Amino acid sequence: MKVTLNGLRQYVDFDWSPEEVTERLTMLGLEVEGVVRIAGDFEGVVVAQVITRDKHPNADKLSVCRVNDGKGERQIVCGAQNFQAGDNVPLILPGATLPPRPGDKEPFTIKVGKIRGVESHGMMCSADELGIDPEALGLKREDGLLILGPDATVGQALALHFGRGGSDVVFDLEVTPNRPDLNSIIGIAREIAAITGNALRLPAVDRAPVLAADATNEAASLVSVRVEAADLCPRYTARVIRGVRVGPSPEWLRTGLERVGMRSINNVVDVTNFVMLETGQPLHAFDYGLVAKADDGRPTIVVRRAADGEKFIALDGRESVLAGGHLLIADSARGIALAGVMGGQNTEINDRTVDVLLESAYFSPTSIRRTSKTLGIRTDSSYRFERGADIGISEWASRRAAHLILETAGGTLAAGVVDVCAEPIVPRQIVLRHAKVNALLGLDLAAAEIESFLGQLGLKIVNRRPRSLDDPAPPEPVTFQVPTYRVDLKQEVDLVEEVARLYGVDRIPSTEPRHAKGGHAFDARHDEFMEVRRLLAGLGLNEAQGQTLISRASMAGGDLAAVVPLLNPLSSDMDVMRPSLLPGLLDVMGRNLRQKNGDVALFELGRVFRANAGGVSEGWRLAIALTGARSPAFWAGAERDARYEVADLKGLIEELFEHLGLKGWGFARRVESGGFFLESAQISLGGKLVLGEMGQLQPRLAKSHDLRDPVLLAELDLDQILARRNAGRSFKALPAFPAIRRDVAMVVPESVTHEAVMQAVRQAKAPNLEAAELFDVFRGKHVAEGHKSLAYAFTYRGADRTLTDAEAGAAHEKVLAQLKQSLQAAIRE
Repeated sequence: MKVTLNGLRQYVDFDWSPEEVTERLTMLGLEVEGVVRIAGDFEGVVVAQVITRDKHPNADKLSVCRVNDGKGERQIVCGAQNFQAGDNVPLILPGATLPPRPGDKEPFTIKVGKIRGVESHGMMCSADELGIDPEALGLKREDGLLILGPDATVGQALALHFGRGGSDVVFDLEVTPNRPDLNSIIGIAREIAAITGNALRLPAVDRAPVLAADATNEAASLVSVRVEAADLCPRYTARVIRGVRVGPSPEWLRTGLERVGMRSINNVVDVTNFVMLETGQPLHAFDYGLVAKADDGRPTIVVRRAADGEKFIALDGRESVLAGGHLLIADSARGIALAGVMGGQNTEINDRTVDVLLESAYFSPTSIRRTSKTLGIRTDSSYRFERGADIGISEWASRRAAHLILETAGGTLAAGVVDVCAEPIVPRQIVLRHAKVNALLGLDLAAAEIESFLGQLGLKIVNRRPRSLDDPAPPEPVTFQVPTYRVDLKQEVDLVEEVARLYGVDRIPSTEPRHAKGGHAFDARHDEFMEVRRLLAGLGLNEAQGQTLISRASMAGGDLAAVVPLLNPLSSDMDVMRPSLLPGLLDVMGRNLRQKNGDVALFELGRVFRANAGGVSEGWRLAIALTGARSPAFWAGAERDARYEVADLKGLIEELFEHLGLKGWGFARRVESGGFFLESAQISLGGKLVLGEMGQLQPRLAKSHDLRDPVLLAELDLDQILARRNAGRSFKALPAFPAIRRDVAMVVPESVTHEAVMQAVRQAKAPNLEAAELFDVFRGKHVAEGHKSLAYAFTYRGADRTLTDAEAGAAHEKVLAQLKQSLQAAIRE
């Protein structure tokens, strides 16, 4: 919806700047998507009146004048001789620009300056300087200034004085579907009137000349209306205007439409579009002479459902094949308009039109939406009817349009109106309790203030509880009658919201909601999720957010039995609920690579859905994905080209578990690989409870996502991890006594993992053993094939004294013995 600042000011007085309009409308719930300033003709030129004219002290041919520009007086130095005190003249203000003068290449900008030692604050203009023909405007052509008539309004923009529109501001507004009343200039002006307290000025519609009210010149004798689908058209009005002259629209009408993006067609059609923008009520004008007559000799309008297969040619020349659900405006012979959407070619207004049949009706929003969507025809009319027009304004809008047609196209109006209404129009009534308003808003508004706010929006009190003499409380509840244009007001809480809007949402204090002390169960879970996010982000990973709905094809490498299909998917790319976070992360990595970013470290935290025997289970997962260079920021050295490997992923998981305080977990290599993984390891708690899986992505899946480097993945059961975390923190003093270190190199089978070594070390239960750290892995010379050499550093430290070598050696022997027994390790000398 586009409106202009000057357009709004025709209906309500307000002096807001464009910036203030944007701010105020936003506070009222209207989103301003764009603001365009239009520099009209004669920008910066106003009508001014010469108050005094005196001789310049330093020049014989110059005058020093005092001029009233509508806001005050200013001094002007002028060289013209054809004016005197009291004359109205054009005045261009400092900062404004005139078109280039003869011989000049650039426009001429007016500045405050001295002329022969006297300051001049602007310039009075001639017709040539303004680039206009005074005779075409009914003014005298003469040397010197352009002298305006005595009826010119001092201070008015010259463009407005000449009827050329002038500068303006166009606001592009996003109107929410629940407020169809704001799809009109009057609707928006009504909101401004409500918050300013200024009166809303509605145009007069009862001053149009009407034909003598006799049997031959009444609307009912000139046209009949038969509504056969009252459920889709509860109200239909028709008027007849005779003797019009179809032609170009006047400047004000053409400019008003063009500034909000509408093309001017002719004066009759332009009026219907203007009234639609003004009131929000779409109208349609038929050529009365082209509407087929019924047996009684009168043109007859029939509002009916279309027949299956019935064809219709709209104004844009497109032929549509209709179905039984489409509402059609017809005459006694054929369809002449798609109700509420578009008129037909067979009755359109043209240069030969003499008599006009004017339609103003209310159509069912559902019906119009169905017709517009199935036929692929979107118009300004259908847009408004789809959202719900005002059934109460149909006849008033028809009168307004008839008045403007008579003003712009001439003719006379047949007396009366044909108004077919299926049921009486009964405005909705809502009961409001003042105490409820204050309870919901956390305010202490007086009853009179609440009623004043609603009254400014057009709501009227129709019933009030009688006041009791011994009851000091204000009388409530109060019953309000809702105007028909506010289709969104349906219950008491809607009226409370209106009070909040007019009071000012920004003025409502922040208070603790009632009964909200304590917390929700998910609050603690949210904090835990945020802690995981902070930890992983601190470890150098970026968070990704994938879609809950994915394609079945993306699970080709995963567990298809766990897939939960959608019954009515929107597309093949979103036909199942994700049982895993990995497909989404792989899509993100592939997209990064296609954007020339091949070094990616990501994590995602989200819900998954898995099919099982009991139905569908839902749970939270954490996934990590690494590929490319580990440290691309390094400018030199081995780290610059180092690629992510399994140890990096394993280290990230270990660091995460360490910070979460998870105890008793370990890794176990899976003998059978499959699914997403080429090779993988299972992560479990106590060797029994599976926490997740990590490993390398299968090359064929990597290739399908255009991923070139090895891709390392992990997916963890976040619910299980957080349920078993240890949030407590303990601290101990720094060691007071020195440590003794013993290094061991041992040869073990290739299948022995670091986790198996650490398990054996724990089984040894060596006293004073503080730490065991792997610092070297060797394969090659002097190590048998199928074996590897592992080098560990063992640290021994006493808590209450310095250990002796003998004590450290005894403990160390227990560790070696356990390694030999559990792993068949050969200790290297």
